[in-house]
Amino acid sequence: MQRLKLFHYWRSSSSWRVRWALAHKGLSCEFVPVSLLNGESESPEHLARNPLGFVPVLEVTDSDGNCRRLIESIAILEWLEETHPEPGLYPGDAWDRARIRSLVEIINAETQPLQNLPAQDLHSQDPEAKKTWARHWINQGLTAYEKIASQTAGRFSVGDALSAADLCLIPQVYNAKRYNVDLTPFPTILGICARAEQTPSWKLSEPECFNPEKSRAN
Repeated sequence: MQRLKLFHYWRSSSSWRVRWALAHKGLSCEFVPVSLLNGESESPEHLARNPLGFVPVLEVTDSDGNCRRLIESIAILEWLEETHPEPGLYPGDAWDRARIRSLVEIINAETQPLQNLPAQDLHSQDPEAKKTWARHWINQGLTAYEKIASQTAGRFSVGDALSAADLCLIPQVYNAKRYNVDLTPFPTILGICARAEQTPSWKLSEPECFNPEKSRAN
């Protein structure tokens, strides 16, 4: 029996992808919050888990007590898919799976890193300039995603089954709303989001379930 522990930040879109995958596959996991705002992610303890100081980090302990760690959300998703294949995150035939991976990379490689805090800080220290920078890259990424998904979508991004593409898209749309990006040009994406938000795994993994302010209030 493996024990899973996820080091994550509640509002991190990469963390949400993994939380969602765990919920989708019905896997038990201990969630350990790591703040990205107060220096905790740069602590020696966390840098020992991930030399970049990022989240998520998945810690896997086997029945003999051997502990291993995985970093990078997409690598973690693919490990979960290989070790717990049902329900799948890359459904369909080889062509469908390639299209899912293409949409994943539009978010994972071309959008999220560029709108993230380190990229904003490198661009400018002015708060409004940072927001403008983030909105530019989010809008560019969602524009590309909308064009492709309008050809591949059924209920979700590729066909009618929830996939890794959706697990990347919806957290990015969450970020888009935080930055006041106009989403009206993206009707396909909005439809996918509305249906995804009705899934049990969305309800178990979405950020407000892990908001530390809510936890303290309770």
